[in-house]
Amino acid sequence: MATKLRSKLLAHPGEVGAAREEVVREFLSAHLPKRFEVSTGFAFDCSGTISDQLDIIIYEAGICPRFEIPGGKFLFPCEAVLAVGQVKSSVTSRQQCKDAFENLASVKRLDRSARGTAFDRRYSEMLSPIDNYLHQVFTFLFVTGAAMNPDSLGEMLLDEAFRIPIQEMPNVIVALDRYLITYHCDDGVCPNVMHARGVAIQRAERPSDAILRFYLLLGRALEATRSSSLPYWEYLPKHHDMPAKVLSSSVEVPPPHLGVWTEGV
Repeated sequence: MATKLRSKLLAHPGEVGAAREEVVREFLSAHLPKRFEVSTGFAFDCSGTISDQLDIIIYEAGICPRFEIPGGKFLFPCEAVLAVGQVKSSVTSRQQCKDAFENLASVKRLDRSARGTAFDRRYSEMLSPIDNYLHQVFTFLFVTGAAMNPDSLGEMLLDEAFRIPIQEMPNVIVALDRYLITYHCDDGVCPNVMHARGVAIQRAERPSDAILRFYLLLGRALEATRSSSLPYWEYLPKHHDMPAKVLSSSVEVPPPHLGVWTEGV
């Protein structure tokens, strides 16, 4: 898996960012269970808030409608989006990292609860992303080329945790062939930022280590993250009132049920 991804990324080093992102999307699509689909576009919530443009969107195909807008861009309701990612050819400065984190945080800020109506049928849970990390979209930064020193990036991530709401922090940062950065909780290394006590830096002893650890964490997150089908009622509040001209029988008051007319036919 790691070798195939690396060879595709290195085959065209001069390619534009869109091609690099497509390689990563194809890699994920090929190696994730088919109930998850991988795309790109924007996530949105029932209040009409839209995320920044996202390189990678992983969503639950069976319950997530996809809306196309002019220009071939796609919009996804955030309740059924499970993970999103930023793909960068290089991240060598604190500002580049902050820009990527801000892009991912734009999804974390969406109202995934749909005003308290979003419901996960598998686990019989109402979505409450502010309180429960399993109800939050899993976010990651994927760097294919030059990356900051992992210790410096880890220190920066720790600083960010004291600066912004903890639920807006990215879950995983992976630098291909070099390292993976996530968090450390009471039970060890994990991407659960809400229960984290520190940042965990894992250097790759072998080229495949970082990507396969990322694949492991992402796969587990996709299986555990709660999701909901589109709460149509909350997304279309302006159309709750349905004025209409009513045609009915004038023989009785109230009019008979329509099915009565065909009884005995």
